[in-house]
Amino acid sequence: MNLVWKGIYKSNDQLPVGELPEHAVKFKEPNTLKMLNLVASLFIIPVIMLVILAIIIKSMLWGISMEMVYINIWGILLALLMVLPHEFLHAMVFPRDKEVQLWVSPKALTAFVISTAPVSKHRFIFLSLLPNIVFGLIPLIVWVFMPEGLVITAIVFTFASVSLLFGIGDYLNVFNAVFQMPKGSIQQLSGMNSYWYIPNK
Repeated sequence: MNLVWKGIYKSNDQLPVGELPEHAVKFKEPNTLKMLNLVASLFIIPVIMLVILAIIIKSMLWGISMEMVYINIWGILLALLMVLPHEFLHAMVFPRDKEVQLWVSPKALTAFVISTAPVSKHRFIFLSLLPNIVFGLIPLIVWVFMPEGLVITAIVFTFASVSLLFGIGDYLNVFNAVFQMPKGSIQQLSGMNSYWYIPNK
């Protein structure tokens, strides 16, 4: 992986254009970062449902009231500090010899990585989910088995929940890959958008 810091994202014209085969199909997805985040916000609902499920399981395991679960400011700050490591985990899954660009967008309040390297459907899904598993799902599972009433317990719960919410754009990518990409197809980025195609044999 060759990670390159590119700085402030202002327009799609700054992003690399991939060499796509003629039969490549553009994902049915928004064309701007702002609209992408707006559509991705729909995935807040399943994230909240997952967090509520974890709270219910914890309350059943420990015999505690759900009202005892609370948010901790340090968990929020810790999640914010993981924004760049989150993108680094995405970048790690791209092919080792390919360039991966890291951008930040103050207007959209986000950071993102982009590479024109073609990847398989399964690899694209994995690279989209990896940071959310590491910083969100695993800490949430750990929290379920932690005793309530400790400051660290509240920090872990908050960190996991906020980290999962930060991944809504990734879940949109996974949704699109699952429902738009045929078996055996390849995903490739060009500009802001993803494309898929069946490789020539």
